[in-house]
Formats: sequence, C-alpha cells, structure tokens
Amino acid sequence: MGEEITKICPNSECRYHNPEFASKKRWYRPHGYYYCPTNPDKPIRRYRCSTCGRTFSETYFSRKWHLQRTDIDEVDLFFEWCKGSSLSDLANRFSCSKKLIENRITRMKNLAESKEIILEIESPEEKVQLRL
Repeated sequence: MGEEITKICPNSECRYHNPEFASKKRWYRPHGYYYCPTNPDKPIRRYRCSTCGRTFSETYFSRKWHLQRTDIDEVDLFFEWCKGSSLSDLANRFSCSKKLIENRITRMKNLAESKEIILEIESPEEKVQLRL
C-alpha cells in the first residue's frame, strides 16, 4: 500500500520521462493553478518541467488524470455492473454514453488484471486503497 509511484514528465522526448532519471531529482516546479469547470471551488496545482518546459497538473500523477467525468462514482458503477445491469441502464443511471461506461469497465478490468489499485475510497479521515 505505501508504494511511491515515480513521477515522470508527460513529454516522451524529455529526459525526465525516463523513471530512472526522474527518481533522482525533483525535475518540476510550481506553475500556478487552474480551476476545473466541474468543481470551480477547488484550485488544481499546475507544474512545469525544468528541462523541457512542458506543463501539467497535479492530477497527471493520479490514476484519473485523463477522465473528463470525475462525478461518476466508480464503486457504484462497479457494483451495479456486477449485479448485471446492462450498459444502457448504466448509461441512463449515470447520465452518460454507453461508450463511457464501456471504457470505465474496460479500465477497471485492465487494472484488476495488472493488479493495480482498482478501488480508491476516500473519507475525511482516511484514504483506503483496495488491491487484488
């Protein structure tokens, strides 16, 4: 559970995209904030690579950095899918497309197969990570 993920530069041409170099020094520096339209009250920190100049946000280092819809409860989606709900029913329930539901389920399957974190449950007191 206490594994530290090596933070790498998102630029594949940068030397710090290689985890071997990225783990040796802090290669990024703060570069302001931005506000997400879905949660305008929470500022999200931005950073800049000190070598290539590429900017990225703190969410880049999370497993959900690429997701546009962060309001969908993956635990709820997972349990509803396990109960046998169809993709159409799930899409209606979460007010999204069937393709989005399909993508989330595929990501959950891939994470389970790779034995990565499949569920992250956050409460004000603690953060629990469940692994296979």
